[in-house]
Amino acid sequence: MKGEGKMMIKSKMKWVGLVGLVLSAFSLFVHFLLARFTEEGIADYQSSVTIFSWRPVFENPDFSKNSPSHKRLWSPVRRLESLHPDANPRGYYTDPRSESSGYVFVRIQGGFHEIRNSICDVVVISRLLNATLVIPEIQSTTRSKGISSQFKSFAYLYNEDNFMAALVKDVKVVKTLPQNLKDARKLKNIPSFRVPNSASPYFYLHHVLPVLNKHGVVELVVSDGGCLQAILPPHLDEYQRLRCRVAFHALRFRQESKTLHFEAISVTLPARAVGLSPDLTFKEGSAFHCIAFYGTH
Repeated sequence: MKGEGKMMIKSKMKWVGLVGLVLSAFSLFVHFLLARFTEEGIADYQSSVTIFSWRPVFENPDFSKNSPSHKRLWSPVRRLESLHPDANPRGYYTDPRSESSGYVFVRIQGGFHEIRNSICDVVVISRLLNATLVIPEIQSTTRSKGISSQFKSFAYLYNEDNFMAALVKDVKVVKTLPQNLKDARKLKNIPSFRVPNSASPYFYLHHVLPVLNKHGVVELVVSDGGCLQAILPPHLDEYQRLRCRVAFHALRFRQESKTLHFEAISVTLPARAVGLSPDLTFKEGSAFHCIAFYGTH
């Protein structure tokens, strides 16, 4: 019995070794084909590129006005009207519905970068919930470096009129709550959510929306920036573009802030930083994070 068991184990090991050899041979064959195909593809590509390939330029440096190289180099560039900026809506995108689910009042805490991220998110959330967005209240915290401890006004930092006009086809925006809701908020009689960082659309649709439909108003407390997940599901791609519209079109610093800030950074920062947006000059590398988050325009 022991001899038969050893024979079976040896037989299985032989089969395993044979299968491994076959797979190795197949892998080498596939790599050979890919390498050959790639070389041919690169050769075809290089032969099709006549401006940026070094061979035509140095082997036949004929740049007379009637030469093909001159015409290819200096001919008019194809028009780019067919390319749409990433922030523009595509496909089916409707204006905000006339019947709103209620008011979304937001208190934002954090520094400049967190404030900007949070505003972009709450606009998308308001659109997702079909809610009316009240101009967010910006609150100073110990982490709000460079921000005055006296302001809680959106208009202290950004241009309110431009913000509302830029989003007129995306979400309803009002400057303040109706008086009855203002009084209820003072008495802390409106539901409030301390929103988790990078919350999913599911959280807002299944936890916040039912409360909004019941009470007609909710208060969102946002801190540390990013109250909605950075990458949304594919079926919400228009909401991702809405983020871009908020970041690149709706949010504009008021002129007094821009003038004062550029005067300050022209003195305190190197010349290469003067061209940066004011909210990006406080932390090196923030520009790259914003590009990664919002997408390019």
